[in-house]
Amino acid sequence: MKQSFPFIPPAAESQLVYTDGELMDEAVEAFQNHEYVRSLNLLIDALDSDFRERFGNQDGTSFTIPHGSIVVNIDIKPESLHISADFLRLPDKGRVAMLRQIAEMNIENLMLARFVKNGDILRMEYSCPITDTHPHKIHSVLFNICAVGDKYDDELCTRFNATRCYTPKVTPYTPQQVDAVYNALQTVGQLALNAADDYCSQRRYIYAWTILCGTIYQFSFFANPQGQLINEIEKAVDAMNDERPIEELVSRGKTFMSKLVAMPKDDLAKDLYTVDMMVSLKPFISIQSIREDFESLHDDTTEAMQKRDYDQVVARIFYSFYKLLSDSNIPLTLEAHIVKALRESADMPIKDAAAILLKALDQIIEGDIEPQSDDDEDEDDDFDIDEVEEEDDDEGLAEAHANVMAAHQKMAEAMSGDDIAAIQRQMDDALKAGNVQEYMRLATELQMRIINSLGSQQ
Repeated sequence: MKQSFPFIPPAAESQLVYTDGELMDEAVEAFQNHEYVRSLNLLIDALDSDFRERFGNQDGTSFTIPHGSIVVNIDIKPESLHISADFLRLPDKGRVAMLRQIAEMNIENLMLARFVKNGDILRMEYSCPITDTHPHKIHSVLFNICAVGDKYDDELCTRFNATRCYTPKVTPYTPQQVDAVYNALQTVGQLALNAADDYCSQRRYIYAWTILCGTIYQFSFFANPQGQLINEIEKAVDAMNDERPIEELVSRGKTFMSKLVAMPKDDLAKDLYTVDMMVSLKPFISIQSIREDFESLHDDTTEAMQKRDYDQVVARIFYSFYKLLSDSNIPLTLEAHIVKALRESADMPIKDAAAILLKALDQIIEGDIEPQSDDDEDEDDDFDIDEVEEEDDDEGLAEAHANVMAAHQKMAEAMSGDDIAAIQRQMDDALKAGNVQEYMRLATELQMRIINSLGSQQ
């Protein structure tokens, strides 16, 4: 590559959903004081301060909250809690095959909730005594139900001709937004294919792989696609991470990128929309965790810069930054820092782009992140990483649990159901006992097992 890729801003406003850590702390305190209804109400408030008024009854014991193509029903009784969400209506033909798929998902994808069949309707349900409704546990149940409903509805409708029980409230992108996404896809997609061909001709296949994957994440960042398209993107990325020869993985990436670029604009537009969200389906990652994850990237790209391997610097940081923006909820200050670097390095000679991106990575590692400012004012005011970490600590347990639960989808594929159930039982016991330290230890152990299990598969 002689020049870095252009920066494409998101076509629509971000729909990131955050859980209020302070309200979660209040919910935990109410639970510990045996104020179970108040605790659950505070949990609902933590998800969104408007939910109780918009979707609940006057006494705060019944809620009907939309999330994508499902509606989550929460019923609080004096002795119990019941959560349910109608998922899909079974088709007349192929229902046996679909039920086999659902049986597998009951084991591999749902954690505490379960699929039940009510006539032709498949429903996700979870019930427990009111004394077992620790806010973090219930948050994880809600997350899991929403994640499964969001991820698999389009796939099952496509494969088995199932139909939705609820028509989601979607706001399609405007024609101007669709045009912007389509045109940007044509630009970056063709650039990625050209760069991959160039690197392959030099037998630098890992560079081709990195650029192709990075461009897929860049597309996800600026397009924020929904529906079946996001499922296809996830499958394509997974396929490019298989344990296969690198040449084959690059070929898969080129095939998918060519398919994406060739997609008619009208087909693309079908999966460009915003929709109601109850919980965020992206894990929150703290700045400290990101710094730790980026250490090896920083070492490698610093060494590459010294060797004047500017292509490696640009490709790897380009990939890592867009993967982070696409896959995770990150602190807004860090997001602004990364976007600023990508914007400033766009359409630059590869040597200049490498210097800008590596400097931005240096600042993340060193904790020297500048706050976002209008017209680049106050550029000399350094951002204090310690202040962010103190704010992150205020939400500690809530964020850690959200992060763990966001990884459950992958964990289910990497670990046995018995392993999952055993660790979850221990975490639930720690929550019930109010033992935050033990809960955090188990959460850390679970995350390490996720990483090790997934790493062994690649």
